[in-house]
Amino acid sequence: MSMKSKINPSPALVVTADAQLSDCIQKMNQNHVGSILVVADGDSSDLIGIFTERDLLTRFDRVVDGQLWNQGIGEVMTSPVKTLDVSELDQVADFMLAHHFRHVPVTLKDEGSGSKILSGMISMRDVFRALVSGQSGEAPWWVKDAQADSGTGKAERKVNVFSRELNFSLFLSKVFNDFALGKVTRIDFSDRQTLRADLMIIDLDGLAASVWKQYLMRLNHDSEVDAVIVVFDPLLHTPEIADALEKIGQADKFSIFKKPIGLHQFFNLVNSVGRSSSK
Repeated sequence: MSMKSKINPSPALVVTADAQLSDCIQKMNQNHVGSILVVADGDSSDLIGIFTERDLLTRFDRVVDGQLWNQGIGEVMTSPVKTLDVSELDQVADFMLAHHFRHVPVTLKDEGSGSKILSGMISMRDVFRALVSGQSGEAPWWVKDAQADSGTGKAERKVNVFSRELNFSLFLSKVFNDFALGKVTRIDFSDRQTLRADLMIIDLDGLAASVWKQYLMRLNHDSEVDAVIVVFDPLLHTPEIADALEKIGQADKFSIFKKPIGLHQFFNLVNSVGRSSSK
């Protein structure tokens, strides 16, 4: 699906490598963005690094201890930076998934010098908006739902997510929060008690079949869980497991998604299931 007509780069925050980390985080917070780009000597054509929310999380202990707070961002940035040419915007979703990125700098080639000029930034949220927005000019479903629910006092939907892949959990948490789809709680199958939720999203990859089969059986008989979405990579499981999951998906409570997940179908389903708390 081409997104050239639906998605455009947003202006990027840009600093030099000697900018203090504390100042950069403050700028990100003030501008409500999750990344900042680092250039050499203020030259936007010489992109040398990127600092994102993920970089902050991986260094969180040292930041809290004050070890990095006044350091130049060049000490903690991710480098080198992978970019996408503005002519390739229709490939941005695949690019993000392939590299596990949530932010991608977009560049434009200077025909004269041949150098790359920074054009802007594409975030995961930009891609999500493009993927789920309608083609008819109507308000997308998250806007219509927000308008319909405004002032009704409906309880927030509880969503539990299990995944061994941290990026997948973080992605869901951010999207659910940004678009008011519910409050996400990460769970661990080592907790033998059933955790109550309106919607369960379970990533089976990396989990022993003996564990998830038992857990899915319990969820099927749990009246306090309205809906369960199961995702898995068929390349990591036997054909017999894939067949078993297809049969599980025939039950009303379960929906099965193979990776790579079609985000449009996935979030339209997410938006329609597991809403007992708001009935």
